[in-house]
Amino acid sequence: MEERFKQEFSWPLFFSPFVSRLGDALFIFGLNWFIVKATGHASLLGIVQGIGGIILVAGDLFAGPMVDKYNRKLIMLMADAVSFFACLIMAVIMDVNEPVFYQLVLLTCVIDIGLAFNFPAAKAVIPEIIRSDKLSIFNSWSNTGLTLADIIAPLFGGFLLTLHWINFKSFLIINALSFLLSFIFTWVLKYTPEKDHTKETMPILQSLSKGLNYVRHNRDVFGLIIFDAFLAAMYAGFTLLLPYDVDRYYNGDERLYSYVLTLVAVGGMLGGLSFVLDKRKPKVKNNYQDAFILGISLIVTGIWVNYLLLLAIALVYGFYTARMGVRMMAIVQNATEVAYLGRVFSIWFLCFDSMHPFGSFVFGFISDWFNHGTFFVLGGLVLFGLLVVYLMGRTPE
Repeated sequence: MEERFKQEFSWPLFFSPFVSRLGDALFIFGLNWFIVKATGHASLLGIVQGIGGIILVAGDLFAGPMVDKYNRKLIMLMADAVSFFACLIMAVIMDVNEPVFYQLVLLTCVIDIGLAFNFPAAKAVIPEIIRSDKLSIFNSWSNTGLTLADIIAPLFGGFLLTLHWINFKSFLIINALSFLLSFIFTWVLKYTPEKDHTKETMPILQSLSKGLNYVRHNRDVFGLIIFDAFLAAMYAGFTLLLPYDVDRYYNGDERLYSYVLTLVAVGGMLGGLSFVLDKRKPKVKNNYQDAFILGISLIVTGIWVNYLLLLAIALVYGFYTARMGVRMMAIVQNATEVAYLGRVFSIWFLCFDSMHPFGSFVFGFISDWFNHGTFFVLGGLVLFGLLVVYLMGRTPE
């Protein structure tokens, strides 16, 4: 689509990921809480998420070339439809009193496959619909919407847990409805695919190899992707550590857990909104500066067991991860040709998703070993990632 025909904002493109994220956040809230509460450990949760993450990585291998080859809107619709039916069917057949391990793994894998195709398609379609000078602002509002969903989810989830008749099946049904709404919003999205990315006929692996070569020669994008892989392990560890920390040190009070998640989301919303009025062009170095502050904050949190400090790191974590995410999205979208957007996002998510299951698996056990001190380990991982990227930047091509 020519630049003069593009929009400044798209409500369907804003609401589709918002409602899907709200359902997913509630699903993850319920999954994390019910498993940790039932077992008293984070290791089983780490195994379930780790296996699902491996499937997500496999999906990433095929998603990028297909997103660049086929209609991106159609891919988003199919992903939402598959996820909707998976949640609905599992809500019917699952025994909520004794959920079977393989059913949890199967459901997680199906949802992750849908995510593997939906997310790069949704991000790749933005530059085709939104004007280039409005990308950063749209990404900021979009990110704010996602974090608003993260604010609503733990509050609503915490309320649901106080109702004795609520069980894991309830969270599955809510997630199914969110995929259905996302499908509807995507359906009404006005989108005409650019012809360039629907003509490529090369095999998937060859197409992916071409995308890898494209990324390798873009120093800024390449550096950001490598560093985000380190952050992925930290994200996974942080997500697993929060319910474990509350369960171990704060009597397993679900209200305290929901407050922590709410502040993560509030910080994310503030981080996203910080870009709305910022007219400056996003710069790579600013992401590394934000990551340094986050790493030091995590290390400080690991020194003392204190609920107020836990609330503070939740806010800081949400703020800086949102800023880094919005900034990276705008940089990649501006620096990448439309014909390569699907593969670049797929490669990015492939790196991220490769480290996420690894982080889920490893930090599930590290949380049991180091307890609250795991925050210190997470901060050290972020700083180590910064060091790796710095050394890579000093190495001539």
